[in-house]
Amino acid sequence: MAEMAIFYDSSKCTACKGCQVACKQWNQLPSPLTADKFEYTKSYQSPLETNPDTWVIMTFDEVDQDIGVEWNFMRRACFHCTDAACLQACPVGAISKRDNGAVVIDSEKCIGCQYCTNACPFDIPKWKEADNKTRKCWLCQDRLANGRQPACVTTCPTGALTFGERTEMVATAKTALDEAKAKGFNDAEVYGVDELDGMHVLFLAHRGLEAHGLIRDPKVPDMIELWQLLKPLGGAAFAAVIGGLGISYLTGIGYKREETDESEEVQK
Repeated sequence: MAEMAIFYDSSKCTACKGCQVACKQWNQLPSPLTADKFEYTKSYQSPLETNPDTWVIMTFDEVDQDIGVEWNFMRRACFHCTDAACLQACPVGAISKRDNGAVVIDSEKCIGCQYCTNACPFDIPKWKEADNKTRKCWLCQDRLANGRQPACVTTCPTGALTFGERTEMVATAKTALDEAKAKGFNDAEVYGVDELDGMHVLFLAHRGLEAHGLIRDPKVPDMIELWQLLKPLGGAAFAAVIGGLGISYLTGIGYKREETDESEEVQK
């Protein structure tokens, strides 16, 4: 199966939040039902961050100008990295990378340890206390399995979101970059082509990475590399413990403690 990717073009985005709503509807993610449960953010951005029940949000960076406000929008959700820190951090194999490039959490295997939430350089996976599970975007695997596009992509009214084979999306992103620069957006940059060995969500940040809240040159945390080194040692230690218990059991077969007369022991 070919690797797939979403391409987000910030220069075409109106931050209508259609993608945000479509994600919640398709994946049946609940929202607060009473006004007191909604956080007042003082911004059009709401909520301010992804959470276990909101996997996609639109971010609003509002920059005051001499006349009006300059809006820098960005789609914030899982990047589906090839070199995924969350996958490497998971101690029980609950996170896997699919053939189509998606990084997916298996809720049946997840033990709620939150290692992945601490490992992700983008702070994307979120833990839900109610069921002790971590959740995030799964690139609508159910839709892809039936030949459909992710829900967020199908609802975009301006063409800011497109979906297809990753090689095609890379080419589309580079074309969009050339077009943005031709329009005078000299700081425009493409993101996700090479970062973390390549992402499966690509971006055109038409005012530059920092203006749209993207991390330049993200890295897998050093602790993950240490964890990878310790995993085999942990396995060896576990095997040694099991082996020791096994030997103890085998050598103890047929052994009986010498019976003693408790009254004699007391008299002594």
